[in-house]
Amino acid sequence: MKQKLGDELRITWKAFLLEQVNSRRGEGWKAWKDTRFTSRDLPPHEAAKSVLATHGEAAFNRFHLAVFRAYHKDKRDIANPLELLAIAREVDLDTTVLAEDLRTRKYREAVGADHEEADEQYDIFGVPTILFNGTQPTFLKLEGGDWEGTDDLEFFYALYQVAATRPYVLEIKKPVSAALARAAEARYRAMYGN
Repeated sequence: MKQKLGDELRITWKAFLLEQVNSRRGEGWKAWKDTRFTSRDLPPHEAAKSVLATHGEAAFNRFHLAVFRAYHKDKRDIANPLELLAIAREVDLDTTVLAEDLRTRKYREAVGADHEEADEQYDIFGVPTILFNGTQPTFLKLEGGDWEGTDDLEFFYALYQVAATRPYVLEIKKPVSAALARAAEARYRAMYGN
């Protein structure tokens, strides 16, 4: 979308931890505060924050997209800091600072702050969630496919028209979505064994 809309669209990415939302450890438990917890969500978020702070927005965008592709397309273990460093090198980033930031967990609290903001201010429960103009949180569940790149701009505008300009629209579901969600979950479990 950013490539198509340029300066018309400003995107601010925030960290959100699904393992925090799905945890059964009780309401007081925070993934980013538990130093004994082996997180699969924290490392990629921490790495993204480090890249943004060290290399800027253009490098962040390259890295962020590469991490998504590494995980969803190539099935790489993005919880592994060594894999995150490899991905950073693949998009031509110097990894000296990133390696140190991952080792020291420099951005762990910043990731937690993003998550708490999403939870407390907007009641976000899943990803991806879009906030149009900082309001009207809208959670999406999309099937990947041939429509990507051809219908994405029209879809984005349609979504904006429904979600951002009509606060009375609380939820839209398609009856077939439950079956499609089960099929997507089965594919995910087959790929990742969870």
